[in-house]
Amino acid sequence: MKELRNIFPRRVCLADSMLKLIGLGLSADLITLRSLLELMKCKRILIDSYTSMWFPSLDSLIDILRKLSKHCVKVYRESLEGKAINEIIAMSREEDVCIAVAGDPLIATTHSSLIVEAFKQGVEVEVIPSTSILSIAISLSCLQAYRFGKCVTLVKPRNGIVFEYPIYVIEENRNRNLHTILLLDLDVAQGYYMTPKEAANLLVKLQERLGKRVLDYDDYLIILGAIGSEYGSIQVLKLYELIEGEERYNTPPYTLIIPAKKLHPMEEECIEMLRLRKLYFRPRISMTDIYKVIRVLSSDYE
Repeated sequence: MKELRNIFPRRVCLADSMLKLIGLGLSADLITLRSLLELMKCKRILIDSYTSMWFPSLDSLIDILRKLSKHCVKVYRESLEGKAINEIIAMSREEDVCIAVAGDPLIATTHSSLIVEAFKQGVEVEVIPSTSILSIAISLSCLQAYRFGKCVTLVKPRNGIVFEYPIYVIEENRNRNLHTILLLDLDVAQGYYMTPKEAANLLVKLQERLGKRVLDYDDYLIILGAIGSEYGSIQVLKLYELIEGEERYNTPPYTLIIPAKKLHPMEEECIEMLRLRKLYFRPRISMTDIYKVIRVLSSDYE
């Protein structure tokens, strides 16, 4: 394990301090060594706890970082937007500040505004990319990567407002014979996670509301749940099966993939393989493993 220290030489930075956005991947299995190294180098760590989930839990990662004497706090939306942005930038002038994000740090658009404002105020910014649900969804679907169109989030109607945009995105992609990644709405702070069944019913209502027929009841949908966790699942159901069947999903968050109307023969075989549940991702890395790696990396920065 000690040899890991030689992999990452100390980096010469142009600024004495900076703002870093660090991707954590979706889970302990999918976090990179580079991300772990950056966490150990950072003086102050803010863990984004509202844009997505991390497995086994963000709290378990925070506990490890605190054991190693890191100043690490869990933050919510109000701490990363609006007036809070200037506070973060001010801290970044004095010491390295890391914002750690489940998945890839710039999949959530709120973090883009933080970077832009930091640049405007003369603060150096570094982004540490990582795996996201977008890259994982493409891999685990077994569908051809270049045939994915625009992705979109399906949002629960709120205060009488119905968000119709997703059905237009799906329609455009299907007209171009492209696949669609549909991210399902979530609110981690409130404990709300849109289920696949809820999403299917909402899609049908949206197309009926707009007088469209974007999806047929016999269309296949790929359902990804809690990818990266021990409860992760990949299923293929027809739209009517999803609507009429019982809720049988383990753990959120959920993502749907709506395949193109016309599939390549190899993609048809992939769909059948997924339907028979012959493709999966099983986690192997425990938080104990992560702790051991971090201990080795941290010894070079004590």
